[in-house]
Amino acid sequence: MAPPRTPAFATLANNTNPTWYKDPGLRRMAIHIAFLYCCVFTFGYDGSLLNGLQTVPKWQKDFDSPTGNILGLIAASFYLPKIITPSIASWISDRWGRRICLLIGSVISVAGALINTFATGRGMLIGGRAVLGAGLGMHATVAPPMVQEICHPRLRAVAGGMWLMNFYVGSTLAAWLCFGMINWTSSWAWRLPTLVQALGTGAVGIYIACGLMVESPRWLISVGKEDQALQTIAKMHANGDVEDDLVLYEMEEIKRGVEIDREASQGYLAFFKTPGNRRRLFVLMGIAASGQLCGVGLISYYISPILKLIGITSASQVAGINGGLAIWNLITTVILAQFVERIGRRPLWIFGAVGILGTFAIITGLSGSFATSKNAAVGTAVIPFLYIFYIFYNASFSVLGNLYVAEILPFGLRAKGMSIYVTTQSVSLAFNQYVNPVALTAIAWKYYLVYIGVQVLLIIFAITMLKETKGYTIEEVSRLFDGQEHADHMVAEAQLGKAGIAGQDKRVDEFVETAHELK
Repeated sequence: MAPPRTPAFATLANNTNPTWYKDPGLRRMAIHIAFLYCCVFTFGYDGSLLNGLQTVPKWQKDFDSPTGNILGLIAASFYLPKIITPSIASWISDRWGRRICLLIGSVISVAGALINTFATGRGMLIGGRAVLGAGLGMHATVAPPMVQEICHPRLRAVAGGMWLMNFYVGSTLAAWLCFGMINWTSSWAWRLPTLVQALGTGAVGIYIACGLMVESPRWLISVGKEDQALQTIAKMHANGDVEDDLVLYEMEEIKRGVEIDREASQGYLAFFKTPGNRRRLFVLMGIAASGQLCGVGLISYYISPILKLIGITSASQVAGINGGLAIWNLITTVILAQFVERIGRRPLWIFGAVGILGTFAIITGLSGSFATSKNAAVGTAVIPFLYIFYIFYNASFSVLGNLYVAEILPFGLRAKGMSIYVTTQSVSLAFNQYVNPVALTAIAWKYYLVYIGVQVLLIIFAITMLKETKGYTIEEVSRLFDGQEHADHMVAEAQLGKAGIAGQDKRVDEFVETAHELK
């Protein structure tokens, strides 16, 4: 077995403290990333909010107890605009920068949250959710890759893996806030939890509007602002030292990556022009679709009818289980993210895919058994397996989904690729949320069998299509799908460019050949 690969950037001198929270520059970077995490807060909040609101009697009364098609439409309306807005976000972020796109998304999503809060009927509720989803579609396209674009190389994988941490912060808050509203008789029993939706996107919007958020150094270099990019990287990654070895190395890699992308045609058709790009497209769409069609949509949005199928109907019990799952997901996501760079992406993907199939099969069997026997103990046994299911789901999709997709895309295709990813995700979610309540009503637990088929395909997909990407900078890993030699050339050109001898093809080839011999 080959020894673990030592990242090229790890051998360079760097003016930072090994412990990130003891270093001023890295703490500054962490604050920017924390505000970017706020972009996903509302996604997570909504994931538990609709579940939670279904346990609030006043919400059921004010909206005439929606079920079936109507409940599916209320859920799906949040995702339908995200089919369109990601491509708009891609264009805005490539033309005017990541910050402008995030600010526009914040304004739109806060407006949607306010419409929801003061809704007077189903139509207004559906409209408000659509506006909210439109703004969040822009955030989902830009914020995850920006986390990696501003992050220090040695912290990038963990920071990217913890992206959905704040999803579960929002999910936890929504679940327990709704739990506390069950006995309220005022319409604020549902209006207050709905208003809190605006917290995350409102915070990131204010942070950007006050001029506090940095711009992506990759975007700055792509529009010719190299000095500003250098200063940005140096402040966060080397406490302002513009001559730092790691900073110079990063600058060389970014400039070379942008140059390669500029030489190639970088419209959406570029995804069909090379084997590497076609594989990237297939992988990102596969992750986006399977992340929503692997069964998690049933558990995250329709836990109330699922628990009803196994005999648990008490509003307080349903809300408590929903809140407990949210806390569990927050804890497991944070823990599992720490292993992304230690274990590697591919083993975590396969571990998660196999576990999802196994636990979901058990949930299906127990649910079917309860439907036949009505044995309360059998029904209750489903609950711990819901928690176990999320360990495996979080190991793969929660920790790796956005991280892996963003890092395998070159800068010139990153925003466009993320827009395809979010659009595919949104189509899958909209389908899921509209079909799930109808199918559950019609065929009950037998509907789970559809997801088991998808989960088998997910295992095959993880084994055959996913490359290992640990130990690379985002510029290096983004070339892996074109072949190992492309990633090695990126390392060689950055090393030689830092030394002031870039552009000598023979020297680059010699450098790569020596690196292979050392391996």
